[in-house]
Amino acid sequence: MKLFASLAFLLVSISLYSQSDQLSDKKLVQYFSDINKAENKITENDFQAAETFYRKAFAGYKEPQAKDIYNSMQVSLKLKNHDEAFLRYQALKCLEYQFEPQFYDENFSFYKAETPIKCNVKLDSGYKNTLDSLFTIDQYYRKLSGGDNVKYQKEITKSDSLISTKLLKLIRQKGFPNEYNIGLASNDKSFFHQFYLIISHQLAKNTIGPQRINFSKEIIKGLNKGKIAPDYAAFLLDVNNGTNSYSSSYFEINQFITEKTEDKSFNQIEKSLQHADCCYVHEWFSPEKRDKKAKKMVDEINGRRTKIGMSILDDNLKKKIYSLSNKDFELAEAGVTEHYLKDPSEVEMLKKNLIKIK
Repeated sequence: MKLFASLAFLLVSISLYSQSDQLSDKKLVQYFSDINKAENKITENDFQAAETFYRKAFAGYKEPQAKDIYNSMQVSLKLKNHDEAFLRYQALKCLEYQFEPQFYDENFSFYKAETPIKCNVKLDSGYKNTLDSLFTIDQYYRKLSGGDNVKYQKEITKSDSLISTKLLKLIRQKGFPNEYNIGLASNDKSFFHQFYLIISHQLAKNTIGPQRINFSKEIIKGLNKGKIAPDYAAFLLDVNNGTNSYSSSYFEINQFITEKTEDKSFNQIEKSLQHADCCYVHEWFSPEKRDKKAKKMVDEINGRRTKIGMSILDDNLKKKIYSLSNKDFELAEAGVTEHYLKDPSEVEMLKKNLIKIK
């Protein structure tokens, strides 16, 4: 009886936990729905429709994601709607986005000399500086290792444990940080916050150093407060839980490198990439090629993606393909999977179910 009760409690706990992994705020559900539609229109080069969806999204939510502000600015520039683009530019400046020095002159030179912008956003420099210092510690031994983290594995494991504990305490005290309280000065161009890396180092499947902190609950809370974009939330949830709930290798862009070298230096890798055989997608890119098993898998993943505000796998792959030749926008998960194989015959074997895209 006790065993039955324990199992029942466990099943209920698992059920409640899985149900919590979703976007429940109705305003955010609508916001991300409009954003996904806008990004789909970008991949179709229908910028007029994309701008309409961005306007609708921003009208319904007062703190839009910085990535979405950036993309909407680029859409308005494509349409030569400079006044609207300038408003988006100002919003990003208030969030301390680091534009290239020539960006203003290239896009807004017909305005008068750039004047100080009145910003209503109040950034917490203390919170930002604390997070930056944690990131510096996080990177110290990783940079010292020169890419071979095994050299300093004990130091990295100990450091990760201390840093992740401090980060969790900070988040619980001050809330999940985003651009509206720590700004964008420390971000990369894809709007990936540095502290996300600290969270990503808490791998559930890390066999060398045990996971110290699981940030899943804080990530879901942050998602439901609009503090993190769904694609980054999904990435961090999968890493922290050792799952592939929101992605599939069948919906990646692949390139193959067969250059035979033991030199793993940055320059050699760059040289190899110049001669890479790119770009291939799985034949499931065409829905009619999917069998029952494939359709079931896609439906299940899409169901989970939709629950947290992500676009479906098909649309996301279109964004990835579009981003290969269109660098003006920052679309979600736009990457290429590299395969280093010395034997060309192995490459041909892998290509059997792949389609080359232009």
